[in-house]
Amino acid sequence: MSATHGEGYSTTVVPHFKDSEADEVAFFEKRAKVGVLLLIMSDGLMVIAAYLGFLYLYALNTSHAFRPASEQAPAIAGGLIVTLAVVLGAVVFRSQIVPSARSGSDAGVRSGLVLALALACVAFAVQVWSVATGFSFPAPVHGYASMIMLLGAIGLFHTFLTLVISLFLFGRARRGLLTGLTYPLETAGYWWYYIAGLFVVSLLLTALL
Repeated sequence: MSATHGEGYSTTVVPHFKDSEADEVAFFEKRAKVGVLLLIMSDGLMVIAAYLGFLYLYALNTSHAFRPASEQAPAIAGGLIVTLAVVLGAVVFRSQIVPSARSGSDAGVRSGLVLALALACVAFAVQVWSVATGFSFPAPVHGYASMIMLLGAIGLFHTFLTLVISLFLFGRARRGLLTGLTYPLETAGYWWYYIAGLFVVSLLLTALL
């Protein structure tokens, strides 16, 4: 926008933007949290559908067509280790990483992310091992084995994504790019809490049914 005053010169009026840096950070914080919560909701609907399908078919297993005697439940050890790892990771986020970020303790954030990254590595490695060695069902594969393999693949996807998220946050924290920012760690915490509950439910399904 420009205006001319008299002859021979003009001035340019620059629009004044009222959005401060704090307002911009608040906008990104809100957008990140909403985005992660929407991701969790959509993923949760997919997982719930798989669980309900498993329970429905299990309830109809009156003539052993869904689960014949040849298809045994996978060993619980691998699922237990993965579940403990993600639950401990969620506890680390809740009790150390997020409080350290809110109090401005970069050292507390980095040490917590190291522990969370180690737990994510353990969970992913054990999940890969469980899928590779524990899901060997005799042919022909029936409904039970198919559902167990589906749940194993879902767990593999979630542990891999958790590992990627933890590695990304650790790299940014190591370079000092998370200093003064709490929302990236809070939103990552939402994901950790979600998969902790997810693996607890999955462990109960595969162990008790």
